[in-house]
Amino acid sequence: MPATGINAAYDEALKVIERYGNQKAAEAETAAALLKNAQEAGAGAEEINRLKKEWFDLSVESKINDGEVLWNADQGNYDLSQPVYQYLKEREWRGRPLEILMQRILQMFVLPDMLDPRDVGTPEVQLNIAASGSSVIEPGAVIEPASAREPLEVELVSFREDLRLHTIVMLDLDEPCEEQQSFREQFHWVVTNLAFSKDQNKADLSAGTELLPYIPPHPAHGSPTHRYVVVALEQSNDGQSRLDSADVSRDMVMRDFIAEHDLRVVGISFFRSSWDESVDEFYRDVLKQAPPRFGQAIAPRTDVGPDGRKINRYANY
Repeated sequence: MPATGINAAYDEALKVIERYGNQKAAEAETAAALLKNAQEAGAGAEEINRLKKEWFDLSVESKINDGEVLWNADQGNYDLSQPVYQYLKEREWRGRPLEILMQRILQMFVLPDMLDPRDVGTPEVQLNIAASGSSVIEPGAVIEPASAREPLEVELVSFREDLRLHTIVMLDLDEPCEEQQSFREQFHWVVTNLAFSKDQNKADLSAGTELLPYIPPHPAHGSPTHRYVVVALEQSNDGQSRLDSADVSRDMVMRDFIAEHDLRVVGISFFRSSWDESVDEFYRDVLKQAPPRFGQAIAPRTDVGPDGRKINRYANY
């Protein structure tokens, strides 16, 4: 921030900003008192929500022009316990990052291959996924299968005050289906009852209920690049109902799973992966299966000799 005492106009502007912030802070305190009184008096949900929004907006206004706050946000240092940082974080995410996410899930046909885009709408929360010990995977990025051998780390920035329960699902949209000569969904992971709020972003997997154990990406040889999608689903009753048991299998379909358990999509991310030698090792050592092979067999070349050199077309050449 520039030094004071040099430019009189700049100094006066700082005073105006400070007075405005102090005024809004006082109004926010009044709004907080009204909210507390309404809650103690048992006011209706509509009135409570109106007062909460009024207090939130005034709290943001009181700090939105604070130089230190803006600098912290620019550096990615968000204290989400404060309304102003919640506002700035959500505004930052709903800019370029959300635009990139929507562009990629539509261009790479995650939607509608998985769900109808009209049913999903725009994600409400920022879902970040990362391989163990690595940085966040950018939506649509290509990673090596072995890098996701362990369960993914999940972060859900929900921008919500209250704690809500969520289900995390990871599935492969491009599992080969020989019977139909096409592709199908394959569920890789289902964990329910994971609590998230503005103050609790990191998934504590030990506190959730694992309905389907994690299996890492294993795109078969000869199949195209696979899309592995991670979906955050808010559980029923506005995230207050638990989901402790359910009939789950690798062959489920996301549409049916959501409808059966009254779940709602709130966040999406995905990555892509292709076959390499580590996939065959996973099939043999973990799945105890022979590594599958898809695609047409390579036809032997008749114009190349055993030494790898091209055979001349004419014997006397």
